[in-house]
Amino acid sequence: MKLFLAIVLLVLAPVIALTEDSRTDSSRDILVTFVSNGVRANAGAGAPYRFRKRYVMSPTARRNAKDIAREYDLVSVDDWPISSLSVYCVVFRLADEQLRDSVIAELQADERVESVQPLNQFETGNSTGASYDDTYAGLQHGLDELNILAAHAYSTGHGVRIAVIDSHADLDHEDLRGRVATVQFHVDKNTIPDQSHGTAIVSVIGAIANNSKGIVGVAPEATVELHVACWRDSNLRKAICDSLSLAKALDALAGEPADILNMSLTGPNDPLLRRLIAKVYERGTIVVAAQPATPHKSNRFPANLKQVIGVTSSDQASDTDRQTITAARNIDAVFAPGRRIMVAIPDGGYDFRTGTSIAAAHVSGVIALLLSDSPDLDDAAIQSLLRRSQSIADAQGISVDACRALQLMVGSRSCSASSNQVAVSELKPDT
Repeated sequence: MKLFLAIVLLVLAPVIALTEDSRTDSSRDILVTFVSNGVRANAGAGAPYRFRKRYVMSPTARRNAKDIAREYDLVSVDDWPISSLSVYCVVFRLADEQLRDSVIAELQADERVESVQPLNQFETGNSTGASYDDTYAGLQHGLDELNILAAHAYSTGHGVRIAVIDSHADLDHEDLRGRVATVQFHVDKNTIPDQSHGTAIVSVIGAIANNSKGIVGVAPEATVELHVACWRDSNLRKAICDSLSLAKALDALAGEPADILNMSLTGPNDPLLRRLIAKVYERGTIVVAAQPATPHKSNRFPANLKQVIGVTSSDQASDTDRQTITAARNIDAVFAPGRRIMVAIPDGGYDFRTGTSIAAAHVSGVIALLLSDSPDLDDAAIQSLLRRSQSIADAQGISVDACRALQLMVGSRSCSASSNQVAVSELKPDT
């Protein structure tokens, strides 16, 4: 009996005991995957769980990970099965960050290793900076630029699921209470919690409308699902994420895909995350991400992927962009308001925020309006509608026009001021 228990404990134990401080370190950590063909489909599962899988860990993968750790003098910080890719993922830490490139090169040539890469760090992208009865609706110039009041005459996002990968949010905020259907945590318990960025993004997408409080969300009747994969950096004083936390969130979404995924973050090219985003996209999710305010090879990802709708803040449109809009009303880029946008902040407050994170959240909300009206729209059709709808809103620059996008699907729709009044009378807050 003792021998049996010892064997069981050995099988269930992690590759190497976690370090006392198991928080990841982007300067010294590497992310290694091993083939683990232990994922089996759960036969007979229907919507919305048709992609759910049952995972059985491969002993070979675990043994290879243990051997790699010993041979390359690595310490395991975390380990986790990525069921959607049929791999076993381990975060290893090097004693000396100067050795990381050489160790990665050696592991790339090791036949036991499926993939290896640095553990990258990602940053969220905002900074401090009507006809609805909501207190601050009159200060939401983003709603005007997006023509949301008119759009709400036809769609408010009902029946559409929007997944948000971000930091945590203040779920007790007066404008968010009851608006987040599910919360999944993918962060280490030792990280510093952050609610500022997540609260802002969720409020832009789905704040309650016509509750005589605060602001109005772009898609106030969509279902919001929050995946907490970011936390507060004590030095940068902003929300950050890393390859591992984002991979966990994406793998969860691959198992239960939402209609839309909002990723208001930027960072370096990440091979593992690229594969997971492709997997989420394959399963029917429209992926939206923030374009970096100042593009560089270290921050273009994931908005630079072909499966992702990258969004730029309206005020960053170039003269060339304006000329293209004026001449043809069609442009490759997608723009939305991102400067001095009124958002909810933790502890029941409101403030202005600036950044492409906010612009991406606006577009995720607009896509929810389109899908609620026409559920069969695919990614290509949605991107075409967004781009064709764009116009020069005002001094703020170019922006997607939500009502115009809905009008392009059904030409008889009006986007005049009279439609705004219809929207206000018909739209009711969640109870």
